[in-house]
Amino acid sequence: MTAPPADPEATPLALLIVAVAVGGAAGAVCRFLVSRAAAERFPVHPWLGTLAVNLAGCFLIGLAMYAAAERGRLSPATRGLIVTGFLGGLTTFSTFGQEAVSLVRGERLPIALLHVGANVLGGLALVWAGRRVGTILLG
Repeated sequence: MTAPPADPEATPLALLIVAVAVGGAAGAVCRFLVSRAAAERFPVHPWLGTLAVNLAGCFLIGLAMYAAAERGRLSPATRGLIVTGFLGGLTTFSTFGQEAVSLVRGERLPIALLHVGANVLGGLALVWAGRRVGTILLG
């Protein structure tokens, strides 16, 4: 078995674009479905859907980047599909920001602080956890 090309320049640009587009579409659809389910289940806290996708995305990017950077196990096209595409489509910083501002404007400061803290600190912790799991699973 040959190793994937280490240089993204060695991968045809058209393949990278298709990989990112397919992954992005799949990630965006997943985000939509999770956000919709959270809003239906927790109508008072619809921001939980954004938190869920952002935290899941942070864990998965930690795992994927360990596999890509530390172990060289993701080809440029696979990295484009998973990291830039799927996880880029799944996670959402702009919605997180809008929800935080809306919570503050609605005089729900404690919830806004929880939302911001959980996204930022939880996200950082889960990127680290994803990398640790990668170390355990991939060596």
